[in-house]
Amino acid sequence: MPRGHALIVDDSSTARIILARMLEKADFTARGAASAEEGFKMLRAEPYDLIFLDHLLPGMNGFDALKILKDDPDTRDIPVFMYTSQNADKYLEDAKALGAAGVISKQVDRDQLLEMVDSILAGRDDDIPLLPLPKEPLNGTDEASVSRRLTGRLSTLEIAYEDTHDELHQLRTTVATLQAQIEESVDRRYRRLRLLWSVTLVGLVAVAVYFSLELAQVKQVLNSVNEQFTVIQDIIAQIVGIDGQGQ
Repeated sequence: MPRGHALIVDDSSTARIILARMLEKADFTARGAASAEEGFKMLRAEPYDLIFLDHLLPGMNGFDALKILKDDPDTRDIPVFMYTSQNADKYLEDAKALGAAGVISKQVDRDQLLEMVDSILAGRDDDIPLLPLPKEPLNGTDEASVSRRLTGRLSTLEIAYEDTHDELHQLRTTVATLQAQIEESVDRRYRRLRLLWSVTLVGLVAVAVYFSLELAQVKQVLNSVNEQFTVIQDIIAQIVGIDGQGQ
C-alpha cells in the first residue's frame, strides 16, 4: 500500500521520470503531466497528496498555476513544491508568498527529498526541511556551491542508473517469460500436430479398410450377377433349342 500519491507537473519527461523514481523510494506513487492545464485535469480525476510544479511550462507558468491551486478549496491544502532550475532568493520568497510549501532544485539530493516527504506524511509542516536552491557565485568557484551541484547531479545519475538497471532487469525477465511462453506454445502446437497427424492417419487407414471391404462386396455382387447372367443365357439357349426341335 503506497504512503501517498504525487503529481509531477513538468514538461521534461526526463525530470518527471527521475523525480518519480526518487519518490518511489519513499513508497510514493507518482503520475506526470507535461503542462499545468493537463495537471488540472488530472487533479479533477483523482486525489493527490503532494504536487511538484515546474516554473517554466508551456502555456500557463508555474506561479499562475500555483495561484489557482491555492485559490481552489479542493486543492489549497495539497502541499505544492516548485520544482525548478531557478536559483534566486527572490524566486524562493515569491513562491513561499504564493503558498508553496517550498522550492527544490532539479538537482535535489535524494536523501533530502525523502526527508522532506517523510515530514509531510507525518504532518510536521513546520519541520519540513528547507531545500535551498543552489546559488551561483559570481566567480563560479565557490566550493560549497560546486559541491551541492555535484551532489545533486550525482544523485540524478544514480537514479538514472537505478532506473536503467531496473528496466534492464525487467526487460530480461520479460524476454525470459516470452521465451518460455513461445517454447510452451511451440511444444503445444507440436503435440497438437502430432495428434492431428495420428488421427488423420488412423482415419485414412479406416477409410482404406472400408473401401477395401466395399470393393470386395462389389466384386462378390458382380460375380453373382455374372453367374446369374450365365444361367439365364443357358436357359435361353435351351429354350431356343427346344423350340427348334419342335418345328
